[in-house]
Amino acid sequence: MPRPRHLRAATLVAIAIAIAAVVASAVAAGAAGGPIAASGAPVQLLASGLPSPTAFAWDGTTMFVGDGPADPTFAPGGLFTLANGVGTLVPGSPKYVFGLAWHDGRLYVSTGPTIETMSGWDGTQFASIKTIWSGSPQFFGFNGIAFGPDGRLYAGLGLKEPTYDHSKDPYWLSQAVVSMTAAGKDLRIIARGIRQPFQLDFPQGSRYPYVTDLGQDGGAIPPDEIVVARPGENYGFPTCTWLVLSKCGGYRRPKILLPAHASPMGIASIGHTLYVALFTGIGGNNPEVVTIPTRGGKPTPLVTDFGVQIIALAIHAGELYVGTVDGAIYEVAV
Repeated sequence: MPRPRHLRAATLVAIAIAIAAVVASAVAAGAAGGPIAASGAPVQLLASGLPSPTAFAWDGTTMFVGDGPADPTFAPGGLFTLANGVGTLVPGSPKYVFGLAWHDGRLYVSTGPTIETMSGWDGTQFASIKTIWSGSPQFFGFNGIAFGPDGRLYAGLGLKEPTYDHSKDPYWLSQAVVSMTAAGKDLRIIARGIRQPFQLDFPQGSRYPYVTDLGQDGGAIPPDEIVVARPGENYGFPTCTWLVLSKCGGYRRPKILLPAHASPMGIASIGHTLYVALFTGIGGNNPEVVTIPTRGGKPTPLVTDFGVQIIALAIHAGELYVGTVDGAIYEVAV
């Protein structure tokens, strides 16, 4: 089962090409009844036909869906609102969205190369769209974003792959988690040595983000990870991948190690429980949502039998939302 390389491509064209390869190889269909919740709660198909959901956000009344590029047409993804099972493209939407965060009356959007703020939502469109951070041509993009309790915006950074699958990316911001002010100022590197930080969440009482991280693809395949990105820490990549522990002296150990190619993507929390979307799953061919204690521990399956890979995950008002690569969104009470 191929890895979700589309989430860390160097250019928007490369993103579109790679996401097509992933989705084309996805399992055609799951169990006849669709996804199953371990609790027995019904899993509702909320919508279908979107491009490829990567992130969700709410302003209290409106559900926003960020989408990567669609397959197999290479059509753009973008920012959508979702109501009554229908996704509507927001005017002025970027072509691709990899992270969303609603904060202080504004929607923050990671487009990959930039972070934008959208304000003045009237239920149909935003009055203002502003780019608050844009990288140099060597910058390969932001993934997920989240606001911390300190009011700063945190982001994971993309990776030029396969060039740096086993080595350090020379660009100064790569393989790290960063933060900035809500205005896009005072960029700081929080933690390094994280090969492919994707999505972030601040569980109850945590000052630092829990970050899903994808391990290298080629050669000896190391575990995937969830790290707690503490200031000044280095989590080892590329010297240490937590496969050969003798190379890991002096590095901060990830909070949670997952099986190779489980591929943790979206992450959310309730109290001291993490909810994580595993693109490939613990068993290697069973995309699933699992729960894990924030202190660490064994993943417990929560929703299984999606049939195709899953990326987006969020919790809102007691409901869990999951997006699949073929454009479906599911909802289940948690």
